[in-house]
Amino acid sequence: MENNCNQTMTFIQWCNDNNGFLTAILSIIGLLLSVIAIVVSIHTARLPYKKKILLGSSLHLVTKVLPGVSADTFIKGLSASATNIGNRPVSLTYLGYAIKKEGRFHKFYTIKRELNNKANLTPSEMLEVKFETKELIDILKNENQETKVYVFANDTEGTEYKKRIGTVGNLLKKLSE
Repeated sequence: MENNCNQTMTFIQWCNDNNGFLTAILSIIGLLLSVIAIVVSIHTARLPYKKKILLGSSLHLVTKVLPGVSADTFIKGLSASATNIGNRPVSLTYLGYAIKKEGRFHKFYTIKRELNNKANLTPSEMLEVKFETKELIDILKNENQETKVYVFANDTEGTEYKKRIGTVGNLLKKLSE
């Protein structure tokens, strides 16, 4: 017990002798806590303005059932979807598919309809654009089989959203099944 008392007294004497050192340590700790508080408050202030889009792609399957005959299922097309998972509305100017060639994205447009749509997605709202199998095959048949295919969207602020879904070869193989 006496040894503990001597150690405590030694520590107290050391603190009295090194007052400037302890003040510097406490100042650094206070400064660090202030910086953390500022970073957290800036992050919290930006949360209501967070903009984020979740892209997806799905196959459209159609099943034909004939009485007395087995059911046949075939792929009717693909659909690209965008869901606003942010905290503010996002205005899309394009939603669909694109391929990346020579460092640039080339969007898929069809002759039958205009896909340069404008949609205002509120938080948790979803938009879907459908492509028929024949349209996609016509667009992709002359492309390199190793070219990457993306679900692609643009918004009015110039942000590009992209999600890789495979290669031209893989997509053509699936669509031909």
